[in-house]
Amino acid sequence: MLMDEFLRAADEVCGAGFVVAGPAIEPRYLQPARYAAGQAAALVRPSTTAQVAALVKLCARHELILVPQGAHTGLVQAGTPTDASMHVLLTTERLREVFEFDPLDRTLRVSAGYRLSEVNERLAAHGLWFPIDLSADPSIGGMLAHNTGGTRMLRYGDVRANTLALTAVLGEGQVLHLGRGLQKDNAGLALQHLLVGSSGALGLITEATLKLHPLPRQQASALIAPASLEAVMPLYQRAMAGELAGMVSAFEGMSAAALQAALHLRGDPGRLFGGQLPAYALLVELSSELPAASLDLHALLQQWLEREFEAGAVVDAVLGADDTVWSLRHGISEGLREQGRVIGFDLSLPRRHFMRMRELAGAWVGAEFPQAVVADFGHLGDGGMHCNLVWPKSAPPLDNEQMARLRSGIYAICADLGGSFSAEHGIGPSLQADYRALTEPAVLRLSGQVESLFDPRQTLGLTSFGPVWKSVL
Repeated sequence: MLMDEFLRAADEVCGAGFVVAGPAIEPRYLQPARYAAGQAAALVRPSTTAQVAALVKLCARHELILVPQGAHTGLVQAGTPTDASMHVLLTTERLREVFEFDPLDRTLRVSAGYRLSEVNERLAAHGLWFPIDLSADPSIGGMLAHNTGGTRMLRYGDVRANTLALTAVLGEGQVLHLGRGLQKDNAGLALQHLLVGSSGALGLITEATLKLHPLPRQQASALIAPASLEAVMPLYQRAMAGELAGMVSAFEGMSAAALQAALHLRGDPGRLFGGQLPAYALLVELSSELPAASLDLHALLQQWLEREFEAGAVVDAVLGADDTVWSLRHGISEGLREQGRVIGFDLSLPRRHFMRMRELAGAWVGAEFPQAVVADFGHLGDGGMHCNLVWPKSAPPLDNEQMARLRSGIYAICADLGGSFSAEHGIGPSLQADYRALTEPAVLRLSGQVESLFDPRQTLGLTSFGPVWKSVL
């Protein structure tokens, strides 16, 4: 009866046809990218910040949990409801009321429901883009909630570094406008940066003002086989400090297992590097806003590679357009899924410990879970590592206890090396236990106090940053 009352009230807020009871929700809203399908009491589809605020108040009044969802591309379950009696799913897909481009300030005020691809398609005519480059196509709201980084974070920074202001609805329905959209503003606490990366626990972000960057006029990429693992980090240092300095927009790393999966997916596993894949390959990209007449990036990259080859640091390289080398990088995840269950670890390490993490994790997995294949890849240039494992289809499935031991083992190694267990995917239900185990008690207490200020009734989202997960409250 209470749910019927909520549905009627929500229908008045959103309008006819934009509120759906649980059994009628389309599967695409409930099936996440990596986990089992969820369930919800209702789906609501607001189109304005005012409607979001009204829905938050309704949920608080009826003691329901509102689960925000963007494009549903996340990997930590934060956008997937799991309770058919308590969870109300709010999709931001209709939040498209604002798209204000300022060509002089090079900023964009935009609603949370816009997709990254659509934003950059509109900006391309002005020679600008929002340079968070991902293999998925997330919503702006989802990117803000989890502070995504992407393959070109090395040059442009993450979402937080490119967010100047935002509007959010807090846990009791208050609408908060944070920041003025200025490049320089120290007139108070920058609370907008606190909400970015909070996984929806502090507020539901409905719009933001983003800092834009000029589109590169030219790019040059190469897939490189270093002479050894020991040669990788010196190559990175020379690329960042020598004649390529300021032009390196990506410096990606791929293990042989990861690269082999992408090659198999593309159908030519024996062609690259003559079929002799290196233990670890590098993808280096240069980009510049200067025209080729002023600076030829392809020639510059080729000259650098020739010198590194002569010095013995590089044994082979493939120079090519984006569709040659980047298609391999972006095909890794799909290629791994064809081999079995992918168990993902989104890690970040100090660069000095990056290779040590690979070594220790590989040895530990080999000893404890010999069936698993380590296929790591990721953003070596900014310390990000997707330490993915493939559990073969032929192996017996992992039970919950084994999965917990596997995760705690990898995270313990990462923590011992001064790393983070969540580089850019955020914190969701799949990481709650690890978050509490790996976070200092004083930080948990303070984070919980902050969360209670923004969402005192625990109305928003599936993530909690305090010492107790909200699902057990």
